[in-house]
Formats: sequence, structure tokens, C-alpha cells
Amino acid sequence: MSRPRAQFRALFSAAALIVAAPLAACHAEPDDAVTAKPAPAKKPPAAANTPPPGPCTAKEDPLLTAPFVDNFDRADLGVSDWSSTSYGAYSIRNGRVCTAKPRNHPLWLKRKLPANVRVEFDAIPLTNNGDIKAELFGDGCGFDTTGNEYTSTAYVAVLGAHNNTEHWLARLYEHGPEARITRLIAGGDSIADSKLVQGTTYKFELVRTDGKEVRFLVNGTLVHAMPDAQPLAGEGHDHFAFDGWDAQVCFDKLTVTPL
Repeated sequence: MSRPRAQFRALFSAAALIVAAPLAACHAEPDDAVTAKPAPAKKPPAAANTPPPGPCTAKEDPLLTAPFVDNFDRADLGVSDWSSTSYGAYSIRNGRVCTAKPRNHPLWLKRKLPANVRVEFDAIPLTNNGDIKAELFGDGCGFDTTGNEYTSTAYVAVLGAHNNTEHWLARLYEHGPEARITRLIAGGDSIADSKLVQGTTYKFELVRTDGKEVRFLVNGTLVHAMPDAQPLAGEGHDHFAFDGWDAQVCFDKLTVTPL
């Protein structure tokens, strides 16, 4: 019985060698023509985490003495009228300036404002998260440096803040005791207490006529008013900006009128 078993083992070993030979020939060594797929490119950091594109020169901006109008009918923002505090957070698309997660890195208009001014523009939320934000009477340079609770240099107006649950008008610190806040409902009687609707155009107006009280209106309806015994005005409080957090928004038809 031992001879057949030995013959079987010899035959099995020979068959194994025959199968292994072509498999070894197919193995790709480092010098072979077969190459590994390249590693996927790393995504660039979020725009809000990128430092601003140079020192602020807001003190050198010209004084607004006549209405400034910008309909954004061009390919890019340019640098003569606007100063962005974040790379890539603002761009012109289809004749409107749109946001890409600015995260409290404003787009400042390079004009010094007088104490009394009217700012009007259209704003369109591209999601149901709302969060349309603008700043009035800021320093023309400031942005969020912590990524936490934002302290601006301006009055901050927000329509549909906190995922479309509130309308705000704040002075400097967004969550300070002076902030005017309205809780929102869906389909309310007025825009003053209604949640925003994706794709709808809202007509903003931020205005101060007496050097003291800032008013925030949308579609002609007063949303909030803030009388201020120590009004933000003069150097360091003389610029306007578009702003935002994560929700995508587009702005259009801006007019800034000295009063």
C-alpha cells in the first residue's frame, strides 16, 4: 500500500508546481509596468479657516458722497470696490454675489459711510436654512477669529438665523443682551415673524436717519429697530458688509445711499 501513496504524493507535487509557475509570472514587482493608483488629492481647507488676503486698508477707502450701486453684472468681484476676509467664500454667479460658507468672514464694501445711510439689496436663500446676514457700521476689516460666538465691529442683521428659527438685530456681540430676537413660525402673518422660503427674493433695507437708531426692514416691513445711546459711527464703524455662516445665500441689486 505504501507505493501507490508515494506515487500519489509525487503526482500532486508536480501538479502544484505547474499551477504555481504561471501565477508567479503574473505577480507585479515594483519595477513592472503595473502602477498603483495615485492617492486622491486632499481637499483644500474651508474658506473660513484661511487667513485674509493681506492687510486691511479700510482707513484709506473713499468716503461715500453719492449713491453706490452694484448689480454684480460681471464675471468676478474685482478688488476696487470689495474686500473679502476669506478666500473663496464669495463669488459672482449668474449676476449675483453668492456665499460659500463664509462663517462670519464678511465681504466689506470699500467705502466709508456717513453717520446716516440707507442700504438696500435683494437676498435669496438657496436652502431652507435661511441665515441671510449683513453688517452695518463695521470697521471694514473684522472677521471671526475663533469660529465660536462672533463679536463683530458692527450692527449685525440676520434674517432666518439659527437654521431659520430667528430674526436678529445685534450690536457687536451677536449673543449679547442688547440683541433683538424674534422667534419664527412657518407661514406667519408677516415676514417679521415668518421662516424664510428657499429660492424667495427678500428685499432688505438697513437704515439710520437720526444718527442713533438702526432699523432693519424686509419687503417694507419693520423686522427690528435698535435705538443706541452710544451709536456706532466714525472711524472703525463706517463700513457695510455681506456676511453669513454655512447656508448658501445670493445677494443682488445693492444700493447704498448717504443721507
